[in-house]
Formats: sequence, structure tokens, C-alpha cells
Amino acid sequence: MVAIPITDDQPGVAARIAWTGVGEVVKSSLSANNLRESITRVLKERSYKQNAIQLQEAIRRTEGVNRAVDIIE
Repeated sequence: MVAIPITDDQPGVAARIAWTGVGEVVKSSLSANNLRESITRVLKERSYKQNAIQLQEAIRRTEGVNRAVDIIE
């Protein structure tokens, strides 16, 4: 993922993306070149995919989706 946080909850979501290592955050210095570089890194560096898979497995193990639904209901 490549996050471009602007307002509301987006900065918090972007911080979580960076903290978990599943993507990068493009901050205020947004340009076509910066965005292209971030997208290229996320697509080419294996660590982003590996971290996303680990996060997916952790969510599955803890039944995070079901728990979120229970909280919302």
C-alpha cells in the first residue's frame, strides 16, 4: 500500500501502514516522482508483501474481523 494522508483519520491509518511495514506513506512533499518511487519500492521490495501476509495471518488467528463485527453490532 501507498498512503497519501490528507485529513480526518487518514494520518492515523497511514501511520499504521508504516508501523506495520505493509506500505509507505507519501507525506506533504507529494510529487509524481515521489509517488512513483514509493509505488515502485512497495511493488519490488519483498518485505512489504511478507509483512502484509504476516498481518493477514495474525488477523485470521485472532478472528479480528469477527471481533470487529461483534463490537460494531
